[in-house]
Amino acid sequence: MTLASRLLLVASVFLGILIAAFSAPTPASWVYLSAIAFVELGVIKVLNKPVTILRALVFICFFVFLSLSMRLIGIFLFNNPLNPTTTVYAALLLVEAFLGITMLLQLISPSELVWLASKVGFKEAGRVLALVLTHLSSILLAYSEVYVVVKLKKTRSILALKPLLVYTIEYGGQINEAIHLYGLPDPVLGKTKPGERDLLVISMSLALILTGILLLSR
Repeated sequence: MTLASRLLLVASVFLGILIAAFSAPTPASWVYLSAIAFVELGVIKVLNKPVTILRALVFICFFVFLSLSMRLIGIFLFNNPLNPTTTVYAALLLVEAFLGITMLLQLISPSELVWLASKVGFKEAGRVLALVLTHLSSILLAYSEVYVVVKLKKTRSILALKPLLVYTIEYGGQINEAIHLYGLPDPVLGKTKPGERDLLVISMSLALILTGILLLSR
């Protein structure tokens, strides 16, 4: 897919979430919210394995479920004026916002983020963001390995804090040294010709936007 079609898809999803947030939880709003979720999950499914999607959903829904449970308990026990339907609707909006961010980070590469940031005058900020996104996975992988070791040895988690801090500082120092010696390369965008998938993505994005406009005009 071309960069323009991917950007349009991401923009339409976030615009749809924003429109749904300003709409009352009517049946039409629920259907529109379901359509956005269908688009997000469909795109993420194309880019990832089903197991990865399931893990991401479980991780996101766990924290949303905790917040939702506390809010519902407050509604039913303490006569909170909030409506349970509105609370569930807001929780689904939060889940879809996280899915939208996930879709954005998978559709737009770090080099494309730098290129986009440079076009709006934030080239250095874009480079820093791309650098963080590029190396964050390595740091999280090291953290997860230490966590597994701590759990297997059944020791206190606080014991892993010092080596993790040392590792993070050393890793950051190595990155700074490499940047100082070699600098950061300018982003290079590959040329992609529009195809049938781009036409499908553009049609789907425009359909989401037009449906949202109709929802607001009701």
